[in-house]
Parts: sequence; structure tokens; C-alpha cells
Amino acid sequence: MDAERIRNLALVSTTGAGKTSLAEAMLFSAKAVSRLGSVDEGTATLDFEAEETKRKLSITTAFHPLQWRKTTVQLMDTPGEDNFVGETKVALRVADSVVFVVDAVDPVKPQTLKVWSMVRERGLPAVFFVNRMDRERASFDAAVETLKEALELRLVPVAVPIGAAESFRGLVDLVRMKAFLAKDDGTVEAAEIPAEMAETVQELRGNLVEYAAESDDGLLEKFLEGEDLTPEEIVQGLRAGISGGGFVPVCCGAAVRNIGASTLLDLVVDFLPSPVDRGPVTGRDPKTGEEVTREPTAEAPFSALVFKTITDPYAGRLSVLRIFSGTLRPDGNLLNPNSGATERYGQVLSLEGASQKPVEAAGPGQVVALAKLKETATGHTLCAPEAPIRLEFVELPTPVLSYAIKPKSRGDEEKIAQALSRLQEEDLTLKVRRNPQTRELIISGMGQIHIDTLVERMARKFGVQVALSEPRIPYLETISTTKKGVIYRHKKQTGGAGQFAEVHFDISPLPRGRGFEFEEALVGMNVPRNFVPAVEKGLHEAMESGPLAGYPVVDVKVRFYDGKSHEVDSSEMAFKIAAIQCFKKGVLEARPKLLEPIVKMTITVPDDAVGDIIGDLNGRRGKVMGMKPGHGFQVVEALVPLAEVQKYALDLNSLTAGRGTFTMEPAHYEAVPPNLAEKIVAAAKAAKEEG
Repeated sequence: MDAERIRNLALVSTTGAGKTSLAEAMLFSAKAVSRLGSVDEGTATLDFEAEETKRKLSITTAFHPLQWRKTTVQLMDTPGEDNFVGETKVALRVADSVVFVVDAVDPVKPQTLKVWSMVRERGLPAVFFVNRMDRERASFDAAVETLKEALELRLVPVAVPIGAAESFRGLVDLVRMKAFLAKDDGTVEAAEIPAEMAETVQELRGNLVEYAAESDDGLLEKFLEGEDLTPEEIVQGLRAGISGGGFVPVCCGAAVRNIGASTLLDLVVDFLPSPVDRGPVTGRDPKTGEEVTREPTAEAPFSALVFKTITDPYAGRLSVLRIFSGTLRPDGNLLNPNSGATERYGQVLSLEGASQKPVEAAGPGQVVALAKLKETATGHTLCAPEAPIRLEFVELPTPVLSYAIKPKSRGDEEKIAQALSRLQEEDLTLKVRRNPQTRELIISGMGQIHIDTLVERMARKFGVQVALSEPRIPYLETISTTKKGVIYRHKKQTGGAGQFAEVHFDISPLPRGRGFEFEEALVGMNVPRNFVPAVEKGLHEAMESGPLAGYPVVDVKVRFYDGKSHEVDSSEMAFKIAAIQCFKKGVLEARPKLLEPIVKMTITVPDDAVGDIIGDLNGRRGKVMGMKPGHGFQVVEALVPLAEVQKYALDLNSLTAGRGTFTMEPAHYEAVPPNLAEKIVAAAKAAKEEG
């Protein structure tokens, strides 16, 4: 397939703008599907997962190609919900252009700036689509002005609505100077431009021509000399301006009524770039590390990026890849430079919503899938074995919300591990780890909706029912002062051989982070040296569960300087028991204290929310370490006890109306305030008594 006739397109938005409805309208207009799918009715081709149908929102990126004016448009319908922003970021990595869908009544929502910044970071040409023009209070002009101000864009209307709200019935295409009116059967028909709009349309058309002319020196000269630009020249100029980022076109419609979809497809074909227009892809030679390029042609050596993995208990594993160069045909071998493996594959599959269709060949710009690759994961490159190249992936957002997870049924431990492993292959923003101290299995995700859908998918796809709980805080215990001359005698006589051991310790605190030190300082032969390893082993065992609340003991030095033994009743076990009890006695006498984990937080919030955020952090025993100004936002750096921010993602959303983001990483341990320590110790003892 000619790469010039490919448009690789990501549809992005924030929640509720009607992005998937627009994708459904585009598919219907192009006759790629036989009926207009509806998100509300659960019949959408692209929202086919059970969790998507239930929530009426996109959770994963869905794919479907369509044909429009002899051009293949590869649609990628990305999630708008912030919990699944990782899916959107990955799709933008492999897209050539973007349609950004906004709501006509509320065009700039809390996450609009975040999503738009991701588009700009990738340098992708874009078209804005003002959707839901049939809503009450819908205003195209107001929406355009709001977008201009909030995103600081040069927006140029390429279509304007005919009517608004209840009277909205079509639009005027300013490029072709035609009106398109909605019909009852969900299609549109060309019509004359309404007379009452003629003056406005001519003015906007003049602005459009001026934007087109300024993008090309030859066209500008012709325009300034007063000559009319041809429709082809207008398209040429607008395409150059859009690809160069000089301005962003904006059109409008009502997706659920299929108004505007065909005009948008014309804009996509005319104005947005092909893989050839985007130029060669750059990567690294996996052996030398040198930069190498691949031309986006069918004849070039093959290269593709695996940007998504789909797992299914029945159909198996699909690796979804975007082709950057070369041609992929069924039944061949590809090199994976990330794993070093040569992968054998069979069919090449085109993804069409929930179904897959075999294809005979696929080239630059196309998104296809290969089944059952053994050593290929998301983020890996596949390339021709004779021309190796390794393509970069993206840095994914860090999970912000964690839960302890366990199966509801005993015996499902193995099933839960397998299910989480499969889900991690699909979703790189899901993190799974086992806390060695609390022995809990912890899952971390991008928010509550993300975690909830993962739990639902585990039940539906893998038959595992799980329970979630707040993770236990990994507190530690230590001592505040030195205690010398701690003596413990272990003596037991129950008939037959007895047990006897006596140890003398000096116990002292170490600087934070030093862990444990053991010093053997025996003199004389009161304690045979062969019992020293048993003493040290007993100390390590005693440190696993401190006497204060049962948490591990850290930053302690024990000096073993004397003791007593019995030639018959002393044994390694006796000295181990004596060491354990002497250590516990000494810790309790050396003013023990609890330590809690402190995390470093980097919080990005709008300027108007900074005061609330700082006040909230102070209420969480946090320490603000600094602030960095940005354009319309502030970055707040703080140190906060982990116990105070386990569900901070939910609280930050509430404080900033969903506009704030944060990252969190372990920093160090600090002493728990005495009043809180008493409560923690009491709770730990109560839990122990309850078993």
C-alpha cells in the first residue's frame, strides 16, 4: 500500500467529550461498519470490553481502519479518563496526527491541558473537533475563544455550524464552500449555504485563505497581489501550516447524529500528514549504539514498534505494532533487538474493534497484530534481521494509588499471580510487588477507576475473585540510647539434659540507615567460641520482630562481651534463645521508638490551588521543601509520612478538581511522634491478640 495514502490518527479528549461517538460516526460515514454504534446503548464497535460497556467510557485504546477517498485512515480511539492516560501517551508515540475532541459547552476541562501538552510534546499536527453542538447552551464561537485562551493556540475555523443547540442541523465547510445538512437516516446531504450566513461565511473564508497564504511564500505573493487562490492551493497552504504547527484547524458537529464526521474525514485526508510527510524514523543500532534511520517506504528494511499487548485466556496473546518502514507479509521471521530473539510469526492481523482480519501485506503507518510471539513485550522493536534497529518507547506515568490484594478463596494464590502477570503484559501502568516486611501483595495503579477495572477484569477473564485493603505501613523499631550490661540467663531443667546459657550485651543506637552491627568482644573462656554464631543468629532472628509492636528493629549495635556456659547443658539452641531474650530486654530498656517511612512528593497544581495544597500538606504532617513556578501552575516538593498519603490521589483530585498530578518516591525513615506511636503500638498489640 502506498504510504502517501495512509493517515495514522489518534483520537484524544477528556472524559465526556464524545470522542468514541465521533469515531463511530467516522466508521459509519466511511461504511466501515453497517450501523452507527452508540456508547450509551452499549453498541459501540470500539468500546467492546465489558468494563467499557458498563461504565460507558473507553479504558483501552481500540483500533479500526477505514477507507475515505482512496486513503486508509487508521483510527486509534484512546481513553479520555485520566486513570488511563498511559494508554493515550503510548498511542501518541505511534500516531502521525491527532483529532482532539472537545465539548461545545465545556471545551476546557481539568485534564485538557495535560492531554494537549502530551500532543505538543510529540510534535503532532492536530485538528480540533467541537462536538455536541446540539447541546443546550452550545456555542461554537465561545468554545473556540476558550480554547484559544486556555491553550494559547492560533485556531482557524475550517467549518462553522448551522444553528446551535436544538436548532443545530448541519455545518458549512469553508474549504469546499458547501453546506451539509443532517438527514433522518443518520447521513448528511450537500445543500446551499443559508443566505443569512453568507456574509459570515465569506469573512471566515477570507481568514482561511489568509492563513493558507502565509504558510507558503509563493502563495503569499499571489495573495498579496490580489489573485484568488485555487481550492488546491488553499489545501496546500493549510496543510503546510498545520504540519509546521503554525496554526490548528477547528471544525464542529454532533457525533451521535453523525453531523460533521464526513467533513472531518475530508480534513484528515487533505490536511493531516502521511507517514512519508512525517519523514524517516530514527533509532539506534543495537550493537554499536549509533543512530540509524529508516525511510517510511514499503521498500525500506522493515521496522516496527510493539506498543500494546492484548491477552485473552482463549485467543492467546496478540502483539500490536505500528509499522514505520518496510512491508510485513504473513509467515516470516523478525528480529527483536530488545530480547535478542528471532521471532517466528504466522498471520498478519488487522484489528477492527473486537475482531481481527488477516491481511496479505501491511506497510508504513499501518497498525497490525501478530499472535503468540514468545519473547516480545510492549515497548520492544521488531525489525528485519539483516537491518537491526532499536526504536525508543515512552516513559509511562508513575502509579499513584496502591492496595494490598489477596484472593477471596484459599488455593487461588497461584491463579492470582498468573492473572496479574497477564494483566501487566497488557497494562504497563499496573505495578505488582510483594512487600517483604508486611508480606502483602501490593498492586499500584493510576487511580480508583483503574484499580476497580483491573479487579473486574481479573474476575471476568481469569476467574479470580480478590479482596482489596489499604496496605499496612512498614514501620520499623529502633532505640534512642545506649544500654550497657544487659544480662539474660536461660535455664531450663525438665528431667534429662537441661538447657543453660547466659549472655552479657551492650546495646547502642547506630546512625539512621546503618542497619545492624554485631561485635564479638569475649575474653577468657566463659563462653566457648563455637556458640558465638548461634548468638549472632539469635540476634538476627530477634530483629525481625521488635518488642515494642512487632516491627523489624534497625540501626542497632550489639556488643557481646561476656556470658556463662555449662559443660553439659549449654548448646547452640540455648545460646540462641538467650540472645533473643537478652536483645528484647535490652531494646525495651534503651528507650525504644517507632520509625515511619517518609516519602518525597512532587505535586504539580494550578496556581489557584497552591494555598489549599500547602495547607493540606501541613495537616498531613508534611514539610514543604520548595516550590518551582511554571506557566499557570506550581510544582510543590514536600516530605510527608507515607501513612498520611496512601490515598492522596483521591484527595488531590478533590482539592484541584482533577487538575493536579503528583509523583511519590521513598525518602527515609523518621521517628513517629509519641502520641501517634502509642496508638500504633496499641493497634499492633490488638491485632496480634486477634490473631
